Amino acid sequence: MEKISIPVNDAQYVMALLFTPEAEPRGAVVVCHGFRGAKENSGHIYSFAARLTQRGFLVVAFDFRGSGESPGQFCDLTLTGQAGDLEQVCSYIDRCYKLPQLLLGRSFGGSTVIAAAPHITGAIGYILWSAPFDLSSCFRALLGEDYQRLLTGELVRLNDAAGSFNLKPDFLADLNRQDMDRNLAAMAGKPLLVVHGKEDETVACFNAQQIAALCPDATLCLVERADHRFTGRVEVREDITLNWIDTHFGWR
Repeated sequence: MEKISIPVNDAQYVMALLFTPEAEPRGAVVVCHGFRGAKENSGHIYSFAARLTQRGFLVVAFDFRGSGESPGQFCDLTLTGQAGDLEQVCSYIDRCYKLPQLLLGRSFGGSTVIAAAPHITGAIGYILWSAPFDLSSCFRALLGEDYQRLLTGELVRLNDAAGSFNLKPDFLADLNRQDMDRNLAAMAGKPLLVVHGKEDETVACFNAQQIAALCPDATLCLVERADHRFTGRVEVREDITLNWIDTHFGWR
């Protein structure tokens, strides 16, 4: 494993972890973290990446600008901006390694994969973990009365387990401009795995069901006793994902 910087738009960069298989890689998995998350996924990325490299995959897990070790301010977050970061990371992998790419998004990183899909035509498959699809419904529930404040153009200050952070009205305005149905349609014809916890308290399970309803060929896995973070069930999610990869791509 090595830490690298990947150039993105406006002469900026994102920080990434690069995991390389011992043999010549046969594909790449690009991993997108969730809202207020980071590329390490609370340390889970290391064991998961090891299992992927054993199957011949190069793994790239990166921090969106404004998150983790990437420069920028979290308050400037928009879904369009994250999709642009993902597009640039995929372009970098294509230039440097010429590998087919699987895109994996966790939570809001999954929303980012969907938003970027029309612009990353070289992707060969998609993996969505606990991804919001009905963005307005999800963030209305998460933000409560602050949702209305954002709608009226106010800057809001919020708190979570990691501390305090700001969101600008641009975040919500950008969400409301997204055509997620159209974006999802761009993923048609390629393998898609949707994994969601039945006890998800942050992103309601119907988001996964909506995605599967719009993508009849998708593989939908609703996991019993799993919350949004898959607390105590992370290995179950990884097993589902790796079995799906083995089935659809035959890379072991």
